[in-house]
Amino acid sequence: MKLLLYVVGGLLAGIGATFLLLQGPSPESNPLVAVAFVILYAIAPLGGFWMMYMSIRYEKNPWPMILLALIPFSFLWYYFERVRPRVGLLNPRE
Repeated sequence: MKLLLYVVGGLLAGIGATFLLLQGPSPESNPLVAVAFVILYAIAPLGGFWMMYMSIRYEKNPWPMILLALIPFSFLWYYFERVRPRVGLLNPRE
């Protein structure tokens, strides 16, 4: 259920940002808006590449995670639900 919420939230964030970019005022008119759009559109692909790398390296069957990484902001789910709980397992001295 949490995965579905992250997927829907990521898709809505991407659609909302695209709608604001196409219908709203020009980002050049406000530098803060331009920086926000750059950050929003840069984080999703970088997080997706990170998720693909981590799933190829650590998952037994990485293909479902690779396909999931194509959905914007699904890397947040992967981090909070798959990577973060196993931090102690990767390094048992912590």
